[in-house]
Amino acid sequence: MPVSSTVRRVWALDAPELTVDCGILMLGTGGQEDTIPSPSFLVEHAEGLLLFDTGLATSGAGDPAAAYGPLADAFKISIPEHCRLDRQLGSIGYKTADVRRIVLSHMHFDHTGGLDLFPGAEGFIGAGELRYARTPSDLDAGFFREEDIAAAGKIAWNEVPAGYDHDVFGDGSVVLLSLHGHTPGTLGLKIRLPDESTLVLTSDAAHKRANVAATVGMPFDVDRLNKNASLQKVKLLGAQPGTTVWISHDPQDWAEFRPAEGEITSAADLNRA
Repeated sequence: MPVSSTVRRVWALDAPELTVDCGILMLGTGGQEDTIPSPSFLVEHAEGLLLFDTGLATSGAGDPAAAYGPLADAFKISIPEHCRLDRQLGSIGYKTADVRRIVLSHMHFDHTGGLDLFPGAEGFIGAGELRYARTPSDLDAGFFREEDIAAAGKIAWNEVPAGYDHDVFGDGSVVLLSLHGHTPGTLGLKIRLPDESTLVLTSDAAHKRANVAATVGMPFDVDRLNKNASLQKVKLLGAQPGTTVWISHDPQDWAEFRPAEGEITSAADLNRA
């Protein structure tokens, strides 16, 4: 008999957007721009709410330059007021204080903007990620925001070792996936939905489906060898029966998988065609 899932539902919260040259997303491409979502996912579990990534800063809603300065123009950041993380939580009946656990895929600025909303939460982060964010290499130093690093200091973090997949609740329903390579501690999330299907959220272990298909990373990956291994891991996960792999930044995945209201309880919600 299948094990009963204790995840009740998942929300793909409406996402701010960035517009970038395709060459940033995948080696060997470029010359065209792509507008990509920067999403957060809320998981309702019997033990409480868990948030995967925190998107872009609420202080930049309506005026991204107020939060991001020159980065706002460089990445053509768009944060409509309705995409504020606190307002989205409110629209589905929750307050930021209701979120008990934060999983941070990595510390790049488009994933950390809402950390200041959750100072009392328990956090999960890949080993070495916070240390690297404070002293990054020249390669990707511009992707870390001091305000977010300061906000991270107010969260009690559990570090997930590289190569270890962590079962958050001990029931197999929410598993943190070690997918390091893009940064030292990149994490993904594997969720067992109420219908016993599986949803895998890759975050920046891949930026587009083509990364996975070709096992090719992006120019700012800090560890090419481990990044390729993580891409192979994502590909294998996607080959498992009943599994949907959602590449968080891929606009095609966003258009295909996100239900109109963002609420997901089954594979049917993700595969509406």
